[in-house]
Amino acid sequence: MRIGIVSDIHDAVDHLRVALAALRQHDVDQVVTLGDAFESCQPGEPGVEVSRLLDRAGAIGVWGNHDAGLSHEVSTVVHDMADPELLAFAARLRPQLTLEGCRFCHIEPWRNPCRAEDLWAFDDVPATDAQTERSFEAVPEKVIFVGHFHTWLVMRRLAGRVPWDGAGPLALGPHDRHFVVVAPLVDGWCAVFDTEQLELTPIRVTA
Repeated sequence: MRIGIVSDIHDAVDHLRVALAALRQHDVDQVVTLGDAFESCQPGEPGVEVSRLLDRAGAIGVWGNHDAGLSHEVSTVVHDMADPELLAFAARLRPQLTLEGCRFCHIEPWRNPCRAEDLWAFDDVPATDAQTERSFEAVPEKVIFVGHFHTWLVMRRLAGRVPWDGAGPLALGPHDRHFVVVAPLVDGWCAVFDTEQLELTPIRVTA
């Protein structure tokens, strides 16, 4: 399966259009969003177009700290002011998601995405074995994808940081577990992950 990954869109509508077109050219089977898709939610605002584009692409995914209030325990105030189309899409986002042996989260999977304190936590980019081991112990999937940190990062379990900065495709290998931070779409990045070849391909997009 070829999974197209977009993370931290933050209302970047033009980047999203280009990214979704690029993912179609790469013949992805499923688009996954890693949260923080929306910064706005009222009719006529960019967030509505973001939700519309993701919906038309058949995207699934998770909520982030910036848009959890549109997906989880939506308040009466938000419900009344937000665009119904955006709310309908946001309601389908999950706290975490598993697909083809991968775990997709906005934050590290040992944190609780239903708690604001966890969603907004930003101790540091989890770039040590000690930091990522908590994630590997929390879930069984071989590959864990997160957003939130606005950088590229690949950690191999008990082997440290992989020397890779998103400059080209990366083969993860069949016998290791990996923790992958996906760089944000708002900065012009998306990715394709081939679950059979275990290859991660970053895609640079410009609006």
